Amino acid sequence: MALSKEYKRLIFGIKLKHYRSIAKLSLQSLSELTDISVSYLNEIEKGKKFPKTDKIKRLSPALNVSFDELVSERLDNKLSPLVELLQSGILSELPLEMFGLEPGKLLELLSNAPSKLNAFIGTLLEISRNYDLRVETFYFSVMRSYQEIHNNYFEELELSAEKFLEKYKIDTSVPLSTRKLESLLYQEFNYKIIYDSFEDKKPLSDMRSIMKPGGRRKSKLILNAGLNSRQRAFNLAKEIGHAYLELNERTLTSPWVDVTSFEQVLNNFKASYFASAILINRKSFLIDLDQFFRKPKWEPNILIDTMRNYNATPEMVLQRMTNLLPQYFNFKELFFFRFRTVPFSGVYRLSKELHIAREHTPRGTVLQEHFCRRWLFISILDQLANNQKEGSDASELGGAQIDKYYETGEEFLVLSLASPLSPTPGVNSSLALGIRIDEHVKEKIKFIADKSLSTKIVNDTCERCNAPDCKERVAEPHVYRELKKETDRRKALADFFTK
Repeated sequence: MALSKEYKRLIFGIKLKHYRSIAKLSLQSLSELTDISVSYLNEIEKGKKFPKTDKIKRLSPALNVSFDELVSERLDNKLSPLVELLQSGILSELPLEMFGLEPGKLLELLSNAPSKLNAFIGTLLEISRNYDLRVETFYFSVMRSYQEIHNNYFEELELSAEKFLEKYKIDTSVPLSTRKLESLLYQEFNYKIIYDSFEDKKPLSDMRSIMKPGGRRKSKLILNAGLNSRQRAFNLAKEIGHAYLELNERTLTSPWVDVTSFEQVLNNFKASYFASAILINRKSFLIDLDQFFRKPKWEPNILIDTMRNYNATPEMVLQRMTNLLPQYFNFKELFFFRFRTVPFSGVYRLSKELHIAREHTPRGTVLQEHFCRRWLFISILDQLANNQKEGSDASELGGAQIDKYYETGEEFLVLSLASPLSPTPGVNSSLALGIRIDEHVKEKIKFIADKSLSTKIVNDTCERCNAPDCKERVAEPHVYRELKKETDRRKALADFFTK
């Protein structure tokens, strides 16, 4: 991959500073030797300037380095991982400014770091190559980290949603209908809405939406005719988010087919957040949540009813709670999971996760292991599959359960919703919001004390759990046994050396 002019300037600056350090020259001394001003040399080292040939010819003998070596994009072995990092394209695509970093400053820090750190960078790059980690994998990881750092709450997007509702005089006391959303897209944002079953385009059969920019003509939003009314509402509201917030750098399909920049991932998140905020109005939902938590008894249908009252998808309801619970209820330790499964396959795929407080419990990233079947977000999928097999009319299930960790006793209130994955036939999906139970949560959520709310003993995965007589176990606890063996060995060695 060819380096941009910016990164060529940065590499030259790193090399200049590196060789000046080897020559034990201050900027002032180098200035006197080359007749180049200190300020200009400083700008070169910071990657802001790339000197002309005549200046490089003066720098070369002063640093006792050949001209070719000085202009080469190669670095010595100590710094070579930096060039690899630049050539990988990761730094140029990641939004470093979101974390208060500039590429030049980051490279300066890395170039001054001990060689062990640069070796560590090289190791990470080697791992990414071996496991075929693509740049978009980093995009999604950065986006998730950014959400977690901000407790998944973004006031500017909340205010934009409220200004939108006010501008278009939308009554928030009733659900925002798909008809109203279609009308807004058509009249205010110059869209034409088309519903297509994609029967003659089988590879597109599970696409939810495709947007075709229209230029001076109307843009076309093609929605899958198999979407239910709540899914239609979300996709329409999300498209309004792109238009109203002027998020021009974007993907044109849902789900994604190609992701070419982090800006697309960020703008997709902003549009989705905006859609949820106009469909599930902050002020109204906070009142409903407060009433929900004050109930002394758990009501099994309450999640389904809430979803229908707001014309919202299951994911929107639980994701909206992750936006508002940390900010307004001071629930600081939450997780959100989305699982998918083919009924009775015994395979449950984690397709989305978010952790508020950044304590990654439960351990959602252990994809190669068998997630504990006792968690509600797994068992509710089995319940849905059984209902479907028996011909039950219940296409959506909602539930709550207290999941308690074996050994540590750490508890989570888990709220979960399960439904068929429309428009993908033969696949079910479950969404889960987990709230870590502490004294504050017990005080706020009254129905936690409801004896009818079941409690299950859980762990992360079968491979890491030594719970005896587990009827739901699907794999031997070999990871637990290896870790236990190492722990026992260390203890035995410690005892051996203290005697």
